[in-house]
Amino acid sequence: MDFTDAYRRWNACNPVSLFTAPIFKDIGQKLEDVARNIQQEARSATHLYIWTDCDREGEAIGGEVAEVCRKTNPRLIVRRAHFSSVLPQEIHHAMQNTRELDMRLVNAVEARSELDLRIGAALSRFQTLRLQSQFDAVKDKIISYGPC
Repeated sequence: MDFTDAYRRWNACNPVSLFTAPIFKDIGQKLEDVARNIQQEARSATHLYIWTDCDREGEAIGGEVAEVCRKTNPRLIVRRAHFSSVLPQEIHHAMQNTRELDMRLVNAVEARSELDLRIGAALSRFQTLRLQSQFDAVKDKIISYGPC
């Protein structure tokens, strides 16, 4: 997730405009080969089973994988395995009791990521630009807000 080119440069816009600036989701160059591979596999598949960690991030990763796969196979049936250990009985139980992806969790992670991007970028730019003009000690430094 990132801002469009018009908003990426620090002096291109008022930091306040980052709260409403257009953003996009991108796979990124590092994962393009992986995305192509799973899309190729998805073309002839009928089902996709998501076996990621059973937390919000795992659900969100499953949502991203499903989205990539459905670009080449919109009829793909996506199911989610829910397990807490890799013991044989847990794995068998998870496979026999799959469920749909919890899109509330997927959307929650996406919303949090968007808020992190918008708030972190806007406040980092604002405080950096403001403080650089007032203090020589930070003239050439970026003053980051939060995890960004």
